[in-house]
Amino acid sequence: MACDHGEVSSSFRSPFNSPEAAGKGAKSRRANPKPQKDNIVDDESGEWLAYELHEWASESRSMLAQLLVAEEVVHSWQGTTLLAHGSLEEQVDTLIEEVQVAEDPELDPEKPQTAFEMQGWSGELQAKLVERLGSASIPHEFDSDGDLVIHEADEDHVEQILDELLALTADEGLEELEGLELNDLLSAMFDAADRLRRDAHDGPAVLRCVEHATRLTKVGTPFGFAATNWAQIRERCATLVEMIQSDETPDEDLVTTAGEIRDALQRVI
Repeated sequence: MACDHGEVSSSFRSPFNSPEAAGKGAKSRRANPKPQKDNIVDDESGEWLAYELHEWASESRSMLAQLLVAEEVVHSWQGTTLLAHGSLEEQVDTLIEEVQVAEDPELDPEKPQTAFEMQGWSGELQAKLVERLGSASIPHEFDSDGDLVIHEADEDHVEQILDELLALTADEGLEELEGLELNDLLSAMFDAADRLRRDAHDGPAVLRCVEHATRLTKVGTPFGFAATNWAQIRERCATLVEMIQSDETPDEDLVTTAGEIRDALQRVI
């Protein structure tokens, strides 16, 4: 391990924490230099601009690409060169500056550092990560291996951000539910779990728990909910269904899990 802070409940220490990279962060800062900008075409509708981004880290180019798509800026790429129409120069420059600013503030080489492996993270997900880190004013950089380097003091906060982003990716393809329909489902699940935690042999409660818990496992994070908290509710619901469908589940385990779901829902309803 790069550092020892005791037991960490997050799953990131295993797949992402990189002991080898922890000592390399200050040596290899992948900063984004100001890109060279050339005029390449001059036609009746104006000029086209070429932004040379070959000195940028691939993660930074990926972030810029995602921002351009999100802002619906017409553009194209020739390798690491970004092409955009001159009429969009101000908008493109603003997005480029946003990517450059996202790397600030810089790491303090005198402070202990740790690293998280970014292998398997898409450009879009990394762009969201950099945006979150910038919003939280967490100093960070990417080393020569593409690993995220931070101060050890910020490790817990960064793990929470990583956890939240990965939980959000699990929402892809799930049902979107909100308003009265969402509230009705949560209330129905709360009532069923409350009854089941009192009596593991309550037939109607068992059936309703299976019905409502199964539905909840297919619902993405609703607006206003933390993705990590919602993911835990989904996981508990899935576990409860599996326990009910098993003939070997002790009554006390069923009661405990139903109580955990009931308590979790009580905090959000």
